[in-house]
Amino acid sequence: MNKRYLIIVFLFVAFSPVSALNNSIGDTIRLKKDKAPVKKEYPYQPTVFKTSPTAFLWGGIFPFTSEYRLMVEIPSARTQSEQIAISVLGKNIFLSAMENSANVSTDRMLKVKGWRLQYAHKYYLVNRKHHSPYGFYVGPLISYTNAKISIGLNRYYSQAYFDVRNFNANLMMGVQFGKYKRTTMDIYWGIGYKHNEIYYHSNTFKSSVVDTDDFGDYYNSNVNLVFGINLGYSF
Repeated sequence: MNKRYLIIVFLFVAFSPVSALNNSIGDTIRLKKDKAPVKKEYPYQPTVFKTSPTAFLWGGIFPFTSEYRLMVEIPSARTQSEQIAISVLGKNIFLSAMENSANVSTDRMLKVKGWRLQYAHKYYLVNRKHHSPYGFYVGPLISYTNAKISIGLNRYYSQAYFDVRNFNANLMMGVQFGKYKRTTMDIYWGIGYKHNEIYYHSNTFKSSVVDTDDFGDYYNSNVNLVFGINLGYSF
């Protein structure tokens, strides 16, 4: 009798609603797996190829040269970029037009050639939603220019010329507008240090320093002012 009683009690407890509820709860409990962190897609930062219309008008050694500039700007971080420019110098277009209109003889006509190198590191002042190479920026700009200027064809062919050199280092700021696969405009300005030197190379292969006191206070000062506009395309 006691054994039958114990079996009935056991079966009652096992199949009671409470037990069924516990079993149901136990069956439905699941451990939540940690979701893998979603990687945020890093924005594509294009490379920008540029040239400068302002350099064409007065770049290099003003007022003697026009500058034919090729530039490339490559993003190096989300808010930074490196910019390199290589230029070929020729006679200033306005100076050339003046000589042609005045019928200057070949004995007095200027022959000009040269080159220029520039490097800039840009820090873009943008929020987390934006990135280089677009927006407001600041950074250093370093430039070195060398031009050879001969007065008359005879001196040019006999290797007699003025060797004009310019080094400057500036703090610039500016703003660059553009989009990927779109036209880009870069407007910049700044102030810095400059050092000018002029040597005269005679046809006897001797050189001497040229006195620049008559060139004015700004030319002989170490203060340098920069302003320019670059146009390009983002790839």
